[in-house]
Amino acid sequence: MNNIKTTIDENESKVLGIKKIALVSCYIDDGDYGTILNDSFMEEFVCNEDHFYHRIAKSLTLQGLEPVVIYPSIIKQTKTFQHKYGHSIIRIPAKKIPFLHEPIVYSPKLVKKIKEFDICHFVSGYYIMYKVPDLFDYCVSKIHNKIPIITRWAGGNSKWLFPIRKTIKKNALQKCDNIICSGKDETKVLEKKFGISKNKIKFLMNPIDLSLFQKREKIEICKKLKHDPKFNYLLYVGRLVENKGIENILNAFKKILNEHNNFKLIFVGSGPLELEIKEFIKKNQLDESVILKGQMTHNEICYYYNIASVLINATVNSGGLPNVIIEAIASELPVIATDFGAARDFVNEEKHTGILIKNYDSKSIESAILRILNKEFSGNFDRKLLEKFSFTEFGKELVKIYQKEKARF
Repeated sequence: MNNIKTTIDENESKVLGIKKIALVSCYIDDGDYGTILNDSFMEEFVCNEDHFYHRIAKSLTLQGLEPVVIYPSIIKQTKTFQHKYGHSIIRIPAKKIPFLHEPIVYSPKLVKKIKEFDICHFVSGYYIMYKVPDLFDYCVSKIHNKIPIITRWAGGNSKWLFPIRKTIKKNALQKCDNIICSGKDETKVLEKKFGISKNKIKFLMNPIDLSLFQKREKIEICKKLKHDPKFNYLLYVGRLVENKGIENILNAFKKILNEHNNFKLIFVGSGPLELEIKEFIKKNQLDESVILKGQMTHNEICYYYNIASVLINATVNSGGLPNVIIEAIASELPVIATDFGAARDFVNEEKHTGILIKNYDSKSIESAILRILNKEFSGNFDRKLLEKFSFTEFGKELVKIYQKEKARF
């Protein structure tokens, strides 16, 4: 889709006092994708993916605004690309300076570009927890009081921050005009650990396409995907990285398979652990039981929620609300999630949306899987509550935040 019909005309957009929105990633190359953002990767993958950066952009386009997603990169050439949703993507040069075990990252060109916009929205919230000084800290120090600054807070473990790191993070976060988060626990961390006042914090979850993620009949979709409906499919959707609990998921599955032969495990996604997963499959002779689908679009992924018996989200040390949890609930698929962040607000045994596990080992995952299947959980979360995740409703709420902060300048 090259263009999206806007719901607010040109004159209405001007009344809002905002038009151009910079949606900025503070990752640099491999932080987002595990690879350098060269032209071919940008054109073939980034411009066609459904990452939440671009779903946010789509929501804003529907409100008549002009969002641009900006990716820093070690590639020295600034270049503009076009996303399938219709908005622009800019890849802009950033620099790294070796510093202890992590480099300092900065980009004068990024700062200069941000100043051309009405609003700066840092969308890569996870990154602001881990590296100091990082690109987020650098940019905030340069654009503070020059343009409204919105950032996404996705939690994490503040215990990881050394005193100097915490001081730098606290200073940068306090200079932001609004901080968006998706759970009550994150608010507590922002208030207690970083001294952020409540009036700066806004709850807002990332949008999903509710027309894609919905309940469908398993047998029909299995036929479409050429999968045998007699199996219980365990589903993982996300990046194949260390903190996602991949090893625990594999070990839990192996144990289940020793006692039940009607299970298969599907991984949707890519990442640096892909080789290790393949080695595990080979070592344990699981070629017929573990399926690696690689990177997929939402138009493809949505059907795998329909054939699965459970979604496993075993992320360790992460806050925020993983989009896959809401996608699963919208598809009426039970969820197993670790007891972190905003997952607590949505994964609920009483509502039959799934099970939270407090211990992140394979035994806990195995037990939760068997409990869900034996109890015949069925995700029945109120779809009216899911409407807040639609592109239109999300866009309206985000525009309200932008308007409020722009009015203060």
